Amino acid sequence: MAGHRLELDPGERLLVDVHPHWTFLTGPLLIAGVVVAIGVALDVELPHTSVPLHWLEGLVVAVPCLWLVVRAVRWRTTSLMMTTHRLVEVWGIVHHQEWDVPLNRIASVAVVQSLPRRLIGSGRLQLTLWDDNRSHWIDDVRKPAVLRRVIKRRLGTGPPPQPAVDPWP
Repeated sequence: MAGHRLELDPGERLLVDVHPHWTFLTGPLLIAGVVVAIGVALDVELPHTSVPLHWLEGLVVAVPCLWLVVRAVRWRTTSLMMTTHRLVEVWGIVHHQEWDVPLNRIASVAVVQSLPRRLIGSGRLQLTLWDDNRSHWIDDVRKPAVLRRVIKRRLGTGPPPQPAVDPWP
């Protein structure tokens, strides 16, 4: 299981358990990389600066690196799980939070992807529930179209299976 242990009901099976897509880490990773590169370049170009200036530089470099570490831990502790009866989103570093919805409450599932997100296999799921006028969004989903298909099949509202056609009658 990805990050958290899920209490399964009797007769319930875990079907899908995924972390967010790796793009969840790209912003902090890029910023930390640029800031570290600038810090190293400053140390090489200005080797004889004062100690307080080095401490300030170290602090400036540490902040995006700390953001990256926190984001990586958040990525590791976030899971999207689908069982035979429900869809569960779990997240939290210190305080464990969970969003749980029975599959029979889901009215529709939509995938929102830009072209770059489609190319790398990431996107958002929009879930509309039968008894709620609002939509629930799940961001940074890995292969959202595949997950949508799996949810639709479990709901029984997906496209009917196509019969195999024999090309040689």
